Amino acid sequence: MHCNNKKSHHGFSLLEAVVYVALLGVVIVFIANSLIFLVQTYARARAEREVLANARSIVDHLATKSSSSQETYSFTSKFDTDAGQLSLVSVVAPTTGHTTAYADLWVDNGVVYMREEGGAETALSAATVRVTILRFERIIQALGREAVRMTIRVDAASPTFPASAILTTTTALRGNY
Repeated sequence: MHCNNKKSHHGFSLLEAVVYVALLGVVIVFIANSLIFLVQTYARARAEREVLANARSIVDHLATKSSSSQETYSFTSKFDTDAGQLSLVSVVAPTTGHTTAYADLWVDNGVVYMREEGGAETALSAATVRVTILRFERIIQALGREAVRMTIRVDAASPTFPASAILTTTTALRGNY
């Protein structure tokens, strides 16, 4: 007679099944958390990029307009306030019968607007951001040279992913140098 004392394993024991399910659960939780973190990081980076792009665009508009201007129109400009307004006088593209043209930049309810004489107001900032500070400072340098310093703070409109950018630039008016 031949006696075989070896047991053959044709399946899993209950303990092996529990260990495999637990390991699979840990791996799934790790992958899910990694994906959630990746999506949040992407959304935060996109919000920061949008804020910075809007701030740079507004600063570029100011630099372009002020470099082609002769002077600031102080009667309608609001200097040294966080909700500032800047009116510029230019000889570029005046309306018929005039020798100068005016351009205005201001903030209203978190949106920066620009209006050129004879035209409609144009929003310079996107709906995805809010401008909380638009501050203009008039600088009179030696020999009567005029410059404008602008400080702008742009925040993401969505509170889910807070992002903000603060930029400051100074531009000399071309008509005075």
